[in-house]
Amino acid sequence: MRQFVLPGSWDGGPVCELEGRDARRLLTVLRLSPGDSFPAIGPDGAPYSCRIESAGRGRLTLSVAPGALASAGYKPDVRAGRPASLVAGLAAGLAAGLAAGPSRDEAVAVPRLILAVGLLKGSKLDEVARIAAEAGVEAIVPLCTARALPRDHADGRIERLRRVVAEAIGQSGSGVATRVEAPTTVAGLCVARPGRSPGRLGLFFHEAPLAQSSIHRYCTDVPDEIVACVGPEGGFDDTEVGALSDSGYKAAWLGPTVLRAETAAIFAVASVRIVCLERPSWSTTESRE
Repeated sequence: MRQFVLPGSWDGGPVCELEGRDARRLLTVLRLSPGDSFPAIGPDGAPYSCRIESAGRGRLTLSVAPGALASAGYKPDVRAGRPASLVAGLAAGLAAGLAAGPSRDEAVAVPRLILAVGLLKGSKLDEVARIAAEAGVEAIVPLCTARALPRDHADGRIERLRRVVAEAIGQSGSGVATRVEAPTTVAGLCVARPGRSPGRLGLFFHEAPLAQSSIHRYCTDVPDEIVACVGPEGGFDDTEVGALSDSGYKAAWLGPTVLRAETAAIFAVASVRIVCLERPSWSTTESRE
């Protein structure tokens, strides 16, 4: 665990009470005890420092203070049965993070990335959510589409997805508190996040090369937010493609090979993120001449 994800039930005060799964993870898996400190991220994405004040019968009391996230220098060693030098590790990580200055994401001003993905069967959506959280996606929006699972299959999976995301944030050290939003339809997405909105770039990924441009060109104006839409197995139907296009979403293409829906979602996130991260290194034909 590189950081702990404070639960949504925390009220933002200096004390956080934990029980159940979260308490067991800290006490049993990581073998922490009163007096140990560790970095955390809040539901709002802000960094915090936590200290275990008391523990007993599956419950923990944490003191919580605002503080910079530890860098990769903080990494509890659970192989020996107990994290090594937790307080020292936290201090070293904080010092390294402060010395390193702003992160690459802050320096490049990467847009907020929203992934809207069709409801997938089995554990496929869990895997997409895990990787999206590791990649720093701001929010995951499950889409109920014509070719996806019915909505009643989604309602019971949201809490599971949120647990998967919380674990991924903790393990990856991501500075983004990825949200899993309530399921919606393509029409609902177009109302809540219209593609034709100032500061927003809406993309929908289609198996056919419908676009006349590329992700690089779409990202030229550095939007504040990018919404990447990926359909379920079978993709979006014609009505959904029309609704997205009418709302201002632009078609994007991931190449000629047939991709599984979960692969397409991960590929889409990676493509958009890399393009945005590498934007400062772009050069045009004119600049090379």
